[in-house]
Amino acid sequence: MQPVRYSGLSEDEVSAVRSVARGLSYFARERVYGYVDRIANAFSVTTLRQVLTEFLRDLKSEQDRGADVFMPSAKDVETFLRIAERDLSIAKVVASLALAYSWTPRKEQEEVPEEQEGGGK
Repeated sequence: MQPVRYSGLSEDEVSAVRSVARGLSYFARERVYGYVDRIANAFSVTTLRQVLTEFLRDLKSEQDRGADVFMPSAKDVETFLRIAERDLSIAKVVASLALAYSWTPRKEQEEVPEEQEGGGK
């Protein structure tokens, strides 16, 4: 099986990856890096599923407490998991994006211009 390339993902798949990363960025913004690290370093899809379950549960708890958080949709989580089943390295992409989104103003997270996707200053 060939590795999954971010540039080779469909529009829906890219949207799902970004959605999960946006949710995860809440914890990076709060300097709670455990979920980011555990997702980046997941050694199996089973481990990734467990961490995602914990992260989503805690994100929902934060939302219930009134925190301004972005909740990825169930469809986006399912799509992300399907990609991860093909190539677990996509989890590192989600973790990297979450870190980048954590220091980017929320409006910029909505739509990243093409020229900025390849790198930045």
